[in-house]
Amino acid sequence: MPFGPFPVDEHSPEAQLDDHGIGIYGRATLTVNRSLDAIVGLRGDFETKKAVMSSHLVPLLAFRTVVDTERDFNDVSPQFTVAHYTTPTDHLLWNRRTGIQSRGFNPASPPGTEAYDQEHSWNYEGGAKTSWLAERLVFNAAAFFIDWNDLQVNVPNPQVPAQFYIGNAGNATSKGFEVELSALPRRDLDIFGGFGYTNARFGDGSVSGGVNVSGNQIAGAPDFTGNAGVQHRGRSRSSTTAFGRAEIVVYGSRQFGRCEHAGTGGVFDRQFSRWRAGRSHLRRRDGSETRSTRSTCRLRSAHDPRLAPSGFIGESGAPRTFGVRAGVTF
Repeated sequence: MPFGPFPVDEHSPEAQLDDHGIGIYGRATLTVNRSLDAIVGLRGDFETKKAVMSSHLVPLLAFRTVVDTERDFNDVSPQFTVAHYTTPTDHLLWNRRTGIQSRGFNPASPPGTEAYDQEHSWNYEGGAKTSWLAERLVFNAAAFFIDWNDLQVNVPNPQVPAQFYIGNAGNATSKGFEVELSALPRRDLDIFGGFGYTNARFGDGSVSGGVNVSGNQIAGAPDFTGNAGVQHRGRSRSSTTAFGRAEIVVYGSRQFGRCEHAGTGGVFDRQFSRWRAGRSHLRRRDGSETRSTRSTCRLRSAHDPRLAPSGFIGESGAPRTFGVRAGVTF
């Protein structure tokens, strides 16, 4: 950066982060009767995080800035589940549990944002798993609601392009539903598909990087997802089973966080920019197996490999990948 008649380099930060923790989890199931189970779970997390971070200028025009701090993190997360079985394969499920993300430190961030607080959430889910026509038709559905406090988000550093740090944005909610359907018209043919909808938004009073983001969509959460596919298995006379699976996966449009630009008038905010379209990709898997061997070829193909023009983060489409797997059983 310019500093009078000669250049000055800022070395920030030199960071050492240490994290030690332990988690303990237990779960108990109470069978009320043949059709009703009550499940209670409890998880305890205990962590100690220590950070030593320093920054200085070259040449040394000011004293080195050093942050040396340590924080302890302890939390208990309960889970409550009720399952009602209408048949041995069909059941209704209701689940309530908490989720946590521990507090921590940013190795690189603007002054005053070296640490971020714990994120806490309550998660509610209800759904049904059903089967019909002697299990040749399966239909599953679920609805969910998540309530966050002190949501942790990636925030662009206005002082360093393409650098991000973790901050707490406030409260947020996510709600939606998912449905799945699969059918077996023949023993060797499986047709399946699914759809999910999500509405994930920041709550009132939420602030990210000093900007009010109330009501905005949470970055990176697609408004819908969908998939459809078919799988076929066939046995030849040589006792070799060949199988093939093809699936198309579709993601709705997503929002990414705001862009900040430092100019003569200070920091200028472009607010949230939406990726102009969703994306999709094809998944393919083919192979064969016998009593002693198995081989599989996989293909994952991206239909839209363009860069996201959000400015908050550059994200290309899923890369086109190939894979081969083989095995022998003795």
